[in-house]
Amino acid sequence: MKQKLPILLFIILSSCAPKIYQTTSEGENFDTLTQITDSDKPSYYPSGGDFGENLVFVMKEEDGSYNMYMREKVLNKVLVQKSSGQNINLAPNYSTANNRIVFQYLDKTNYDIYYIEAGKGKAITQVTNTDEDEYNPSWSPDGNLIIFEKGATPRTYLQATSKSAKIEYRGAVVTKNQIWVKDLKTNELKMIGVGSFPRISPDGKSVAFIRYDLDKKKSKETGTLWIMSLDGESPKQITNASLGYATSPNWSPDGKKLIFQLTKKNKEDSDIYTIDINGENLRQYTVNKSNDFAPIWTADDFVYFCSDRGAKPDKYQIWRFKMKK
Repeated sequence: MKQKLPILLFIILSSCAPKIYQTTSEGENFDTLTQITDSDKPSYYPSGGDFGENLVFVMKEEDGSYNMYMREKVLNKVLVQKSSGQNINLAPNYSTANNRIVFQYLDKTNYDIYYIEAGKGKAITQVTNTDEDEYNPSWSPDGNLIIFEKGATPRTYLQATSKSAKIEYRGAVVTKNQIWVKDLKTNELKMIGVGSFPRISPDGKSVAFIRYDLDKKKSKETGTLWIMSLDGESPKQITNASLGYATSPNWSPDGKKLIFQLTKKNKEDSDIYTIDINGENLRQYTVNKSNDFAPIWTADDFVYFCSDRGAKPDKYQIWRFKMKK
């Protein structure tokens, strides 16, 4: 039996109010830019935030651990702490359908998937219990399914092991992780394909994910964006390796576009892009000389993302901008 997470502490913390910027970097393609978090603690992995409510994210504590926090009102200065202790809690995903947060938790030697009730004082539920690593969980729109990947550590800007974090660019390695779906009603668990960062579409019928391969020179791993049906059929490639390294996809509210981070060739930092699900109309939104990554697109057409813009490298905070109509 694996060791359970400690009892959660729900502590109301004060925080600086968001900073609103009326101007953006030259060439950036969005309206008003707002810095949502402004803390000495780096902040990662935004989720939720629909209509300015229930934005969940992770902060790195002074002791090197990672805990989850929520802004019940995005533009309010109050934070609610959702996990505590010297633990590694990453990649939270909030469901409006069931008011739960699913996340990956480092349990001594490997990551497992857990979820908690977003309300105060609720229980922690363990979803996976294996000797392998499970990462990047997210909910189906109805809150009944959890989709996640199993296998090697997927490429991401935050690599946390034993309370350390770093930006990591790995060499000529191809990650072939499995995509799994857990039905919380029937308790059925099944593998539907191979890939990373799986996200179920707003209509519950499709899955966006990243598939890894080597570049043309066979010297570097690269990521391309794909879509398949929820049962794992009809995989379709959306971007190709020549475009650059794509990762961290999420859906537009209407399910017609995908938003993702992309690191172009010969460029060290990543930017935020969108593309139609048919592979057309690629559009770049950020050009700042910073790492802009892990975007989400909310129901009220805001994009939240992580960035170290305006700060020392690796001092990430959560930002948002409004999509242009």
